[in-house]
Amino acid sequence: QSINILIRREMKTEIQIKVHNGTEKKSAVYVLSRGQNSGKPLANPCPNCHAIQAPAESLAEVRAVAHILFISGKLNPLLRGSVIEFVTVKAYRKEFLKLWHSLSAEKISQAAAQLAALEAYAATVQAQFATLRQLRKSIAFAALE
Repeated sequence: QSINILIRREMKTEIQIKVHNGTEKKSAVYVLSRGQNSGKPLANPCPNCHAIQAPAESLAEVRAVAHILFISGKLNPLLRGSVIEFVTVKAYRKEFLKLWHSLSAEKISQAAAQLAALEAYAATVQAQFATLRQLRKSIAFAALE
């Protein structure tokens, strides 16, 4: 798989980063553009986000780089605004592409695999928390009877 990524990177994967216009695209990763979590990758688009469009086969790697950019705090100096902070699409694009080109294909591939495993585990844990919440409710209502 890393050979495929290496080939795609050498072929200069076309990545476009734009302000989300409300039309959901299948081949895009969405990142929050406003608030304290600016740059955070999203599961679904929202009105305050940027869309990173890339070929479908590169989306896992694009999402991984977006996560790395968000978690690393590299966007913090780029935040603008006094009441609600935001990162401009131009600043995000520049920082994302700089990171995209500086990381090796192997590092991106490894991060993508690890992040996918963590997301699957997080979904399992969230389901367990939902079950625990329901159990708490049942106990509380049983005590009222």
